[in-house]
Amino acid sequence: MVRRLIAVALLLATTAVADEARTARLEKLCRVWTVAKYTHPAMLERDVDWDAALLRAIPRVREATTPAEVTAAIDDMLKAFGDPATRVIARRDAAKSVELLRQDGDVVILNAGPYLDANGASSLWPRRREMIEAIGKAGALVVDLTVTSGDEDAAEEIVEILPDLPLSTEALPAPSSWTTFQSGYAPQEGTTSGGYYSALLLLPAPPIAAAKSAPKRIAFITDGATPLPPVAVALWQAGKAAIVSSGAVSDAAGVRWVPLGDGSRAAIRNSEYASGGITADVVSVTPLDDALKLVRGMTPFATHVAASRATPSARAIVDAKYPELTAPDLPHRLLAAFRIWGVINYFYPYKPLIGDWDAVLREFIPRFEAAEGADAYETAIMEMTAHIDDGHTTPVPPSGVPKTLGPAILPFAVRRVEGEPVVVEKYVESAPVALGDVIVSVDGELLDARVRRLRKYLTASTDTARLARVTNAALRGPEKSVAEVGIRDASGAMRTVSVTRVTFPLPVPKTHEPYRLLDGNIGYADLRLLKTPQVDAMFDALMKTKAIIFDMRGYPNGTAWAIAPRINTRHAAVGAVFRRVEITGGPSQSDLGSAYSFEQPLPKTDKPIYAGRVVVLIDDRAISQAEHTCLFFEQAAGAKFVGTPTAGANGDVTSFVLPGGYLVYFTGHDVRHADGRQLQRVGIQPDVRVEPTIAGVRAGKDEVLDRAIAYVNGQ
Repeated sequence: MVRRLIAVALLLATTAVADEARTARLEKLCRVWTVAKYTHPAMLERDVDWDAALLRAIPRVREATTPAEVTAAIDDMLKAFGDPATRVIARRDAAKSVELLRQDGDVVILNAGPYLDANGASSLWPRRREMIEAIGKAGALVVDLTVTSGDEDAAEEIVEILPDLPLSTEALPAPSSWTTFQSGYAPQEGTTSGGYYSALLLLPAPPIAAAKSAPKRIAFITDGATPLPPVAVALWQAGKAAIVSSGAVSDAAGVRWVPLGDGSRAAIRNSEYASGGITADVVSVTPLDDALKLVRGMTPFATHVAASRATPSARAIVDAKYPELTAPDLPHRLLAAFRIWGVINYFYPYKPLIGDWDAVLREFIPRFEAAEGADAYETAIMEMTAHIDDGHTTPVPPSGVPKTLGPAILPFAVRRVEGEPVVVEKYVESAPVALGDVIVSVDGELLDARVRRLRKYLTASTDTARLARVTNAALRGPEKSVAEVGIRDASGAMRTVSVTRVTFPLPVPKTHEPYRLLDGNIGYADLRLLKTPQVDAMFDALMKTKAIIFDMRGYPNGTAWAIAPRINTRHAAVGAVFRRVEITGGPSQSDLGSAYSFEQPLPKTDKPIYAGRVVVLIDDRAISQAEHTCLFFEQAAGAKFVGTPTAGANGDVTSFVLPGGYLVYFTGHDVRHADGRQLQRVGIQPDVRVEPTIAGVRAGKDEVLDRAIAYVNGQ
């Protein structure tokens, strides 16, 4: 028996190790596929069936038993680009000690690439003056550009330092290059106000300055994998240098290198010279010997007229939805996981707030592998996206509502009041509940247990907002289903009522006009009801009040842009600060990319300015545009906020698609207070904190509004 238990334990341990190794292999594949998708120019220039290349590679990588099999599968995937610069490069050990400058008779040899391999990035800069002096006296020069370490900073250092060296006695133009440019993530479906776009960006290179003295003959050594720097291309085109390579030379101006873990790396083109036709003068197995022969020779180097290339036209990447795959096979399930990880990794502006997003990928690769069937696939999508912790993050299946939750709701609204799920509004009067009733159970299951069970499927930016979202989701069910709802009423008695679920759209009860005059010369405007054409009439009616209380406990109708200029007593120019991620091709780009930031101006008006106080009612139902409205009012009028914090999710929503026809929404912009304070996951914080009570709900009181009135009156 003991032996059998030991054997089982060993088998389980071996299986676990094998599973971890497979996940690690697939993680590498995901990284290569994602980098290429968002940085290779071909993705914006022409049709590349990049999904198909991945789908072919997934089974091979899963079943690989050696590193060589993994790299072969990835290399074959990269061949979909038909690009010699985009490939897997096998491990090559760098020399432990390399002499940077060496004299070989009358020739100076500059081992720039090998020296960086041996000493690391930034090792050339301290020796800049030494290089300038040696090269300035040289009659001929050989420059070894080959970087085998896969260190992108080292490759970039060569590009940056070459223009400082005396390589030509006459000024020369340097070739420009096309590179990919992703400014935020353009929605895969629908439109957005975010202004996100993809483009090919033409980058000019600074001209080569004339030096007082320079070598008369220069040869550059490359391995074909390391892109040629602009200076080398310019000198070659001008007939002042030769190129000697151990492999085919491409017109790639830059590559991203993705480590594959065994010393090999994937090289992925992310920029290309606008003038093509770059070739090696000599392809050699002994490049140094041939380079020395060339620079010692007497035959003039040939000039190379830049090839005429058509200006490329960029187009957005459009992902296939595969709507017919309601229960995708394993490769398509992993495609979905890779898309989720890749889009958020590169374009989610609040990625640092997520935590370890790489760990999420590692966790969900095996989860998606095992998610056979439509239901399991849907829950895998929901659980993975729930790790984003953003109230805008919503995976939407073709049916509109995840089957996990159900399409129908109960005909009343429930909110957490004093920690209890309480009925706060009835959509239909015949609903067999009363305001203030506490929901204890649904369909025989305790509501709190149901909430705990569903929490992993839904996300939000704060714990309060997430609890509210999950609580309402826990009441959902099949269309026209009858829910058995356990209730504790005002007397404390427990009872069960049968309630038929209903589907959207439901009529929103209109209990009052969008604006009115309250006692004590205080104005009230419900921004959940007020429409933009009504704004001027609202101000006409309330202009002489001592304060206006704006009710922002829900979603507005785009009125902030009309109201803010009418209350701008502070003459504020800026309403909020925006930032979105930008991914630009280039050898030094990190996975975080760069960012584009801008200040959003407040609209102006020539209409009368309201001079009274501005108070805003808030709670976690205020999300996105509602929170943006608060930012505008804060800047324009120094608004005071009464209630509880808002949902903490703001920024123009964008979307991506997944196999099976799923559409996933997420936040595209990092939006902050005008002074730079964080809003995401924080929300608008109340100046006066007040929460409803169960007794108040049962009595029909609006305790938050009552407290705001008291605040205006100095109480």
